Amino acid sequence: MGSVVKDYFSNSYKELVNFFVDQKKLSAQELKEIVKMIEGGKK
Repeated sequence: MGSVVKDYFSNSYKELVNFFVDQKKLSAQELKEIVKMIEGGKK
């Protein structure tokens, strides 16, 4: 996954998420779940 992010999204996971939001591939609920996962990992 890292090489895909590096090669296609300028090494930015933010750009990856933005791409899927723009393409309507992620719902608002899915974004909320991603945020919860990120916040849960920050300890």
